[in-house]
Parts: sequence; C-alpha cells; structure tokens
Amino acid sequence: MTARDADDNTPDDASPQANPNDGFPLISRAFRDAVKAVRAIPEPRRAFDNATDLAEAVRGMADTAAQVRAEAAARIHRAEGLSIGKLALRLGISKARAEQLLRMACRARNDHAEE
Repeated sequence: MTARDADDNTPDDASPQANPNDGFPLISRAFRDAVKAVRAIPEPRRAFDNATDLAEAVRGMADTAAQVRAEAAARIHRAEGLSIGKLALRLGISKARAEQLLRMACRARNDHAEE
C-alpha cells in the first residue's frame, strides 16, 4: 500500500466526529499479524519479498499520516490566523518545523488541484 492507496481508501464524507484513535488498536494488531506471518515464511527469498512489501506499505501509511498532520497544522494556521511563530508555539514545535509543515500542506493542495 502506498500513501496514495491510503488516500484513495479514505472516504470523502468521513465524519468529523469519528475518533481516529479507535482504529489504532486494529492497525497495530494487523501489523503484528503481518510481521508474524512474514517471519513464518520458510523460504528466505519469499520472506524477504514479503518483508519488503510490508515495509513499503508501512512507509506509505507513515507518509500519509505525515501529510494529514501537515494539513491539520495548516488548518490551525488559517482558522486561528496565527503567525508561523505563534503556530509553532501552539503546536510545541520549532518555527522551522512549522514552516515545513505549511509548505508540505501547500504542496499537497497544489497536487490535489492538478488531479
């Protein structure tokens, strides 16, 4: 699964009231099960290939999560009319990191606009 796959599987009408933390135990369990399954593969090459697929899927999910985080930071920035410095203080991150998150969110908006 790539970051793009994760985006494609997210319903556009997802309820803003939904608690994303509810899914974390399911994700953790699925990951543990996948690791166990890969470790149980007797053929080393097949185990390697499956481990590579798992790593790519997890990396894609992490990339998507980072993108969602950047978008949330941008939403706070716009909604509260904060300077970058105040956004950084509000989020407990450095000013440089706040700028990175806003650039990431801007790139995502531009990418979505081109689709």
